[in-house]
Amino acid sequence: MIRLTEVDGIPAVVARTGGPTHAGLVFRVGIADEPLARRGITHLVEHLVLGRPSAGHHRNGATGVEHTYFHTQGTADEITAFLEGVCAVLRDPPADRIAEAAEALHAESAGRGRDRLPMWRYGARDFGMASYPEWGLDRITGEDLHDWIGRFFTRENAALWVAGDGPAESLRLDLRSGVRQAPPAPSAAPPGAPAWFAGDSDMVGWDTVVRREARAAVFANVLERQMFRDLRLRGGISDQVRTEYEPRAAGSARITAYADSLPGRREAVLGGMVDVLAGMRAGRIDDEDVATVVGLTCDGLKHAESRGGRLPGQAFNLLAGRGVQGIGEVLAEVRAVTAADVAEVAADAYREGLLMTPEGTAADWAGYAAAPVSSGPVVSGRAYRGRKDRALRLIHGDEGVSVITGDATATVRYDTCAALLAWPDGGRHLVGEDAIVAKVEPTLFRGAEEVVRDLDQRFPGALRVVMPARDPSAVPAPVAGRPWWRRET
Repeated sequence: MIRLTEVDGIPAVVARTGGPTHAGLVFRVGIADEPLARRGITHLVEHLVLGRPSAGHHRNGATGVEHTYFHTQGTADEITAFLEGVCAVLRDPPADRIAEAAEALHAESAGRGRDRLPMWRYGARDFGMASYPEWGLDRITGEDLHDWIGRFFTRENAALWVAGDGPAESLRLDLRSGVRQAPPAPSAAPPGAPAWFAGDSDMVGWDTVVRREARAAVFANVLERQMFRDLRLRGGISDQVRTEYEPRAAGSARITAYADSLPGRREAVLGGMVDVLAGMRAGRIDDEDVATVVGLTCDGLKHAESRGGRLPGQAFNLLAGRGVQGIGEVLAEVRAVTAADVAEVAADAYREGLLMTPEGTAADWAGYAAAPVSSGPVVSGRAYRGRKDRALRLIHGDEGVSVITGDATATVRYDTCAALLAWPDGGRHLVGEDAIVAKVEPTLFRGAEEVVRDLDQRFPGALRVVMPARDPSAVPAPVAGRPWWRRET
């Protein structure tokens, strides 16, 4: 049974469990809180707090979209020492280790794939941050670190969970004082949803946003079973399918679905995914699937309850102002889900869906609207012609920059610019809050050097991201008809 208590002024959820004793300290801050030009600062705090690995002591941390937590397992004394150590570092962060930690995080992220769906749904802001690299790591100062911790890693913005005998009476969580931080508000979904965009691999991806509730979680798992049958077992066109249900603090939930494609079968997988989603939207839900998912979900919840696995989620709920849910209440909600409930969620999910098609494919044939890949209108200002490409133009004005390639336009206004990426070779990319990128490349435009000088004066500090030197082969060269308006990460 989970009970609500308080430890040194911090709300806590505690439960006696049959497994090893473990505990965690969570803060209401994550990737969605970061500005693009400081992307990675929360992860940097996590890395600095955990420091170097300690042999024989299980401890870890995680930086999520909305929450960051530190977790440990061990004896009561080890747990107390760990939690108090976390608080000590947060009160006095080691600014002299920022460069070392940033280098380690760059190495950790090298080669890691990124989920492109958030960027296409939300742009270069709030929940769209999950699509972007940790560009801000090399610009973070000791003052930045101090300010970020002082805003988010505070007593009022924390919650604790303990699975086992409960926290030691001597435990002190000596954190700075602050205020509870509200969950980030998501930006608007792309116009014309359900929408689609072309990815850069053979993978089909889909995401949607629905109301956070048990029947939505059941829908996500029923969807995975249907995908497994239609795309893998019957169709033999996909080797791996998966779905995920991610509850959010403000009462919504994100559902994602992915399917890879076997060689030469990308269009077949896309068609299969479209058919699965359309069928479930039309109410074709297998009663047996729903009953099986409900049963497995209940079994998983009871197992998690016995080992303290539900405690982190309940601590997250405390930070969102939600009450602690007893296992009986949760099980009753899951057991009440019917096939009709799942069909209702499927219809809502379809309307808000965003489909990532395999590279070189489209989904307009299935009634999906193309997500915007360019923007407008064009700003007023001086025009710069492209080198070797008469269709390529750069417009530089007092309000922003537009790059035009034929009938495609990328406009980024200065007042909605999320970041300016600056390379030593003179390349300057303005990333708009809508994720559209206006690329100012002196190698592509005659006279663009003066635009670069103006941009450097306009963006000297907070929004500027200094990029590492590019290999000469990566510096764009003039090519007739080459588009420079696409969203990129």
